[in-house]
Amino acid sequence: MDPGFEEGGRKILFFTRGRGRGHAIADMEIARHLAAIEPGVQIRFVSYAAGAETFAAYRVPHIDLGLPERNPINETIVLAGKLIGNFDPDLVVAHEEFMALPGAKIFGKPAVMITDWFAQTEQFAMGSLQLADRIMFLDEPGIYEEPEWVRGRVDYVGPVVREFRYRRSDREAARAELGLPADAFLVAVFPGGWREADHPILNLVKDAFALLPHASKNLIWLAGNDMEIIRARVESQPAIVVLGYDPLIDRVMAACDIAITKGTRKTLFELQAMGTPSMSLANPVTQVDRFRAARFPANTPFDREDGPQALARCICTNAAREIAPVPMVSSGKRCAELILGPLDSI
Repeated sequence: MDPGFEEGGRKILFFTRGRGRGHAIADMEIARHLAAIEPGVQIRFVSYAAGAETFAAYRVPHIDLGLPERNPINETIVLAGKLIGNFDPDLVVAHEEFMALPGAKIFGKPAVMITDWFAQTEQFAMGSLQLADRIMFLDEPGIYEEPEWVRGRVDYVGPVVREFRYRRSDREAARAELGLPADAFLVAVFPGGWREADHPILNLVKDAFALLPHASKNLIWLAGNDMEIIRARVESQPAIVVLGYDPLIDRVMAACDIAITKGTRKTLFELQAMGTPSMSLANPVTQVDRFRAARFPANTPFDREDGPQALARCICTNAAREIAPVPMVSSGKRCAELILGPLDSI
């Protein structure tokens, strides 16, 4: 059982969405700046599923709610409310964990929401933003239309991008470390938080890969918790390498000739920053991802219904594109400054 906060220092209860690892990665970067700006600040991370696993992998203390990735609304609200009541924080921060906002307001706590998308709907996620005192938006203004009920409370800070240890110029070294040929054509798949069972693209990508005309080629699949399932389905194809979670994801981004994603926005930001051409096979039902993916200059959306031959052609065409890295100043420090602003001004 987490002992809660100690005496002294500003107390922040930080809820991180547990679907995928990107939220936790960004929040650890923000926390690093929080500690640098205000050494006495106390942060307690709260997450579940892949988010909690990510904190554990980095040995970051956290509270695991024990919920599945598709966390039920009512149960999450109850658990979040109990934690807020018991821990009595000075501030609640929620990175796309919309269910933390009602608990914050029940106990009269100021609340900051971190998100990178808006939708014109008052269904639970967007409707709950009415409870946020401030909203930090991890993208540029104008990408999404602001709902009228959040206007005047949004700070557009840009993406939180992790610090890269590899660049495109490290391609040869990255491949050597990964045990891959220096001259092979390399496709890397970054499925993000989408499991293959929920958003299947493996057969399409595998068939397209087989059609690529390169004499030497490899495919790296960065799997999540379904790693063993993916491996079992490609075990007869030695050119396909399935890896589990690797904190050095930028090494694969530097090594590959082209990346394939399921439209995950955080991954596309990092690929754009790296200068790696990408293609997105976004889920038809995730309109937010499809909308944003089409607006990255380094990315080309692909309709899965067009089939493997079309995908193979597009892979070859897009891999030949010269993509200039887009230097990005991570908004981690700016987020920390906003979080640590005087509470009575929120």
